[in-house]
Amino acid sequence: MDTRQDTHLAKLNNVTIRPASAGSLEEEISRIIEDEPREHPLHLLDLDDLVGKHLVWLRSMPRVTPFYAVKCNDDPAILATLAALGTGFDCASEAEMRTILALGVTPDRIIFAHPIKSVQALAFAKAHGIRRMTFDNECELEKVAREYPEAELVLRIRHDSDRVLIALGKKFGCDARGDGRVLLARAQALGVAVIGVSFHVGCGSLDADCFYHAIASARSVFDYAKDELGMRLWLLDVGGGFPGDNDKPIDQYAEAVSRALQEFFPPEQDEEVYVLGEPGRFYVGSAATLLTTVQGKKIVRDDAGQIQQMMYYINDGVFGTLFDWLSLREIKDLKRAVPLVRREREHEPAFPTTIWGPTCDSTDIVCEDVPYPEHHIGDYIVFENLGAYGMTFATNFNGFPKPTVQVYVKEHTWNMLHSIAGTDWRQKTLTFFERECPRKGPEQSSDQL
Repeated sequence: MDTRQDTHLAKLNNVTIRPASAGSLEEEISRIIEDEPREHPLHLLDLDDLVGKHLVWLRSMPRVTPFYAVKCNDDPAILATLAALGTGFDCASEAEMRTILALGVTPDRIIFAHPIKSVQALAFAKAHGIRRMTFDNECELEKVAREYPEAELVLRIRHDSDRVLIALGKKFGCDARGDGRVLLARAQALGVAVIGVSFHVGCGSLDADCFYHAIASARSVFDYAKDELGMRLWLLDVGGGFPGDNDKPIDQYAEAVSRALQEFFPPEQDEEVYVLGEPGRFYVGSAATLLTTVQGKKIVRDDAGQIQQMMYYINDGVFGTLFDWLSLREIKDLKRAVPLVRREREHEPAFPTTIWGPTCDSTDIVCEDVPYPEHHIGDYIVFENLGAYGMTFATNFNGFPKPTVQVYVKEHTWNMLHSIAGTDWRQKTLTFFERECPRKGPEQSSDQL
């Protein structure tokens, strides 16, 4: 077993270490707002929030090893922190695998979780010993058999949530009882090892029970492989789709997963089945707060001179880190896209408000006709829960830059990360769990950790 030490923490720069007694990032936000307006947007990344989410995952689903979905937010501080905590990583490309390996993460902590892979990416995975990867069709199976016969394949089945922010099943996944069985037999004929089953209910599932039914479907594949083909499957990947906003707890989802694992993969019967998940949004959704400034303002009045609407033009938008809100606008409650009303302005009169991004594109609209206190040029507008996908989707359209990221962590968390960074990765999660969990309840916020 390769037990190389992770080398990532030494590479972290520009991290603001806060006293252990410090409160929430509200203090930092207030300090920044008191300074001069910023030309460019700013992301505040809270590593304590990230670590807190890790603790919640460990308590809620102790049988499920987290393999963080790098695509969700690949900020170096996030990846370094999770590597120190001993998580695995879900990578979808050669570039993502290269990034994770550069942190000192060993290949057995990576799953190449893209059902369609280029020949070049397969060659990279083979050269670096990354063996676990997903597939969902015969062409991909034959490609892997030809290019990387030593790979350990995970059959991705389709099981869509009926209520999901972004469905993935139309593009990826096979029918568990139809094509899935054919693919298992074909893999056996090709001499390629299939080691398990994966699924992804969709990005941001609104239905917790879909995980229960998906795990039941995976069980049918395990049984068919064993009873009809004599194949032993030993890995179950429950994918992602878990909520990550600070007002959306994971409890119902964790209960559905744990209940299904107990019923369909009881540890006394399937003690050798390794269960992993691919959380992205859950880990980082609430870890980032966006600070924007008003760079333009338009007041729309009726014929009598009464204000009909306020319009603000800010320095980030849907071509930047607010893209996720654009893509989900028709699904989410409109209030989801309303920026934070700071405490000192809660009692001010509110006007119908539209907030535009900085580009010249008319689709660059953050929110429309929402009640919001009057702001002025140079004022800050704050958005919470922007850690998921915003930075990885962001562009430089019209030449507008992506936000600067300022990383914050409390002193005791920083010291803890360094204290466990040199241990065998398989012991890190357990070590951290034993240190922190006995003293804290599952619902405490990251500020209390």
